[in-house]
Amino acid sequence: MLKIEDLDLDMIATAMQDDGSMGLSYYLNVETGEVVTTGFDDDEAEVDPEELENEKYEVIAHLESYESYQHMEDFAVSLPEGRARTVLEQALIRSRPFRHFKDALGDYPDERQAWFEFKDAAMAKVITRWLVDIDAIEDLDAAADETAE
Repeated sequence: MLKIEDLDLDMIATAMQDDGSMGLSYYLNVETGEVVTTGFDDDEAEVDPEELENEKYEVIAHLESYESYQHMEDFAVSLPEGRARTVLEQALIRSRPFRHFKDALGDYPDERQAWFEFKDAAMAKVITRWLVDIDAIEDLDAAADETAE
């Protein structure tokens, strides 16, 4: 099993948040923790595409848009009552909520920085859950529960 501190969580987060519009695919080598990208020029790929079918590679799951939306919503409601919270909540109920949320944050630099920190923490939870689900890392919560008994 891998250790979470040996993984490039930023790269995994980038892969999970990639919308696929560039035709890239991301794989995690569950033995080494290396993230492999395919799609730019498969003739010069780091790994033979046939090898990616091997069980030591897992396709890095894409974050669904509703999950990203939930992160924005959770952040907005975590803010204290006030103008910034109201503006962000209103951005989320408009058409193109992702665009409006981002634009609204531009007017609130403190909240914008807090959003990036909040989003990083939320993504760390998503990544950890995914890594546990694919048996790449040990479920630390379950291990702690077992030792407590």
